[in-house]
Amino acid sequence: MRMHALRRLTVLAAVAALAVPFGLTSAGAAARQPADTIRTAAAAAPLPGLYISPWGDAQVAVGDETLAWMEREGITLEAVSPFVMDADGRGFSMPIGSTAGDRLDSKGRIFYPGGLKLHHPRSGKTITLKSTFIRVMPTPAYSAGVSVDGEALSEEVTVAESTYTEVMFGARPSTTGFRIKKAPFYVTQDAASLFASVTGATAPRVGSLFGTLTPNFDYVPKAAKPPTVPTLP
Repeated sequence: MRMHALRRLTVLAAVAALAVPFGLTSAGAAARQPADTIRTAAAAAPLPGLYISPWGDAQVAVGDETLAWMEREGITLEAVSPFVMDADGRGFSMPIGSTAGDRLDSKGRIFYPGGLKLHHPRSGKTITLKSTFIRVMPTPAYSAGVSVDGEALSEEVTVAESTYTEVMFGARPSTTGFRIKKAPFYVTQDAASLFASVTGATAPRVGSLFGTLTPNFDYVPKAAKPPTVPTLP
């Protein structure tokens, strides 16, 4: 009973953190523009001191259908630091840290400096998804700036989306904060249209599972050590 109550409190706290209203307009409306009409996103001011988590890490497991699509197209995935690819190439990790820019901004996003590169040998194109945003309002989403062969194409495109119900289903307390386990994110029409227009190749299926996100939100740094008692000489 105690663990059930603790989990309920964790879920409620996480929902509150992810759903605080800031009088925002819907970012999703702009994100769903067709690829050839995507507009540059306006800069968003940070909300000082407002963090989902000051420390932690997040793991992304790429979905089986996305991996199969990448294999058919001969696509290789490369992490842009500080993202790190898993040894098996089926996922990647990214840090959560209290550094400049990772607060929620006025568009309900957390900024991450790393990203991904998709190398498509048949077209000779490399699509870079950087910088990265994890949006928590008005709906959960993964978005990124997009460049092709080093040339900027768009400041922000929504790559994958989820729902609060699916994200919060995996919320659990941890010893240092809380964790959301395997929140699913699905390929958007924007992402599919952009890939097809850039490469002329078959795009991933809209609505297919891009991958699952497992963030560990910590409020106590893992490297923290208890204070020592001074000793007399």
